[in-house]
Amino acid sequence: MNQIRTGALLLGLFLTRVLSAAEFGTIPDAYTGNWAGTLQSGAREQPVHAAVIAYKNRYEITLRADPDPRKAAIVVFNGIVQSGELVLAPAGNLDRPQSSAGQESGPAPVARQWQGRVKGDVMIGTFAGSEVGSFSLKKVPFQPSSTLGAKAPAGAVLLFDGTHLNAWESKQAPGDAIQWLITGAGALAVGSQREGKKNKQDLRTKDNFGDYRLHLEFKLAHKPEATGQGRSNSGIIHLGLYETQILDSFGLHGRDNECGAIYKLREPDRNAGYPGGLWQTYDIEFKAPRFSAEGSKTADARTSVRLNGILIHDDVTVPKPTAGGKETARGPIVLQDHGNPVQFRNIWVVKLD
Repeated sequence: MNQIRTGALLLGLFLTRVLSAAEFGTIPDAYTGNWAGTLQSGAREQPVHAAVIAYKNRYEITLRADPDPRKAAIVVFNGIVQSGELVLAPAGNLDRPQSSAGQESGPAPVARQWQGRVKGDVMIGTFAGSEVGSFSLKKVPFQPSSTLGAKAPAGAVLLFDGTHLNAWESKQAPGDAIQWLITGAGALAVGSQREGKKNKQDLRTKDNFGDYRLHLEFKLAHKPEATGQGRSNSGIIHLGLYETQILDSFGLHGRDNECGAIYKLREPDRNAGYPGGLWQTYDIEFKAPRFSAEGSKTADARTSVRLNGILIHDDVTVPKPTAGGKETARGPIVLQDHGNPVQFRNIWVVKLD
């Protein structure tokens, strides 16, 4: 996949300008995101990081020594907004969603009594017990992907530029009118209703593809009332068979059904997903399976995936379709309507075959 790697390197140029909210988006929540600072215990000081995730009527705040959500938690807080502040109390045995970061790490250590609060962009707190100490963190802004706004190179097939949907058709019924909407800002918004009634409609390209490099930008809705697969679910389905998952999985482990996964086949090497409200990027290199003249498969599909500019699958095998179906050497690119208000923009593909 040398062509693919070269293309990815060319795309991986850092942005040198400040992006507007329209270009990068905003998180419609004052607390959701990453925080960083120090934890002090006696004369000992260590770095500490926190991931704050919004759920219905509460927040989950997980402190770790490392920002990687797969690392062990120091403590998990339950946060409630009171009088303009986010008040933190240890979550204990709180019944958290199964895929949450906190549940994997268990309840807060019983040897310490923790408390804290968040006001503005500062998080402070103390703990006491076998040790006595404090922590202080500040909110860390998200950085736009290095490929956000990447222009389609010469020879690329432009699938969506914000003006029309000529490259697409309904997967369920190709003759049906497309019910997805182009917003005033030039984004493509999933449309799950027709004439006021629920009507999911996946979009697929009219053209079929084999080997390619795909660039796509997406923005998830902020849905604190939802959990798991209900948090802005969508997906990109290669050749109509192999799904790269789209979901708000910020702060979670990054399972094989969360953002960046090859759905139910392989979890990403790391969770590089952002919360809802920010524009994110996928740069995906896909190599179709190979078949003999008699139709027998001689090589599995392969893919490399960059989410927000970070490599999360490095030339890995995709041994079978993610949701059944007969494998083929060519097929459409599909955008999934899972009933969630996801938006897409700047979609283009470079054929590599």
